[in-house]
Amino acid sequence: MQMLGEQLYPLVQRFEPEHANKVTGMLLEMDQTEVLHLIESPDALKEKVAEAMAVLQDSVAGESNVSKELGSLELTE
Repeated sequence: MQMLGEQLYPLVQRFEPEHANKVTGMLLEMDQTEVLHLIESPDALKEKVAEAMAVLQDSVAGESNVSKELGSLELTE
């Protein structure tokens, strides 16, 4: 798995330099044959990187919404 990550990281970094670590980790959770396909197919990799970024952005948006909701809660005794 580490070898795949070492091959995948620089490819991901071309598309998302700021989030390459996180996106590479997300992609490495996929099936090994799918990861190999991404390494060999720049178009497929670009698509998966975009999907991973959408998930990350949704996650960040969800966290900020939760923070806002928690901040608006009143504690009562």
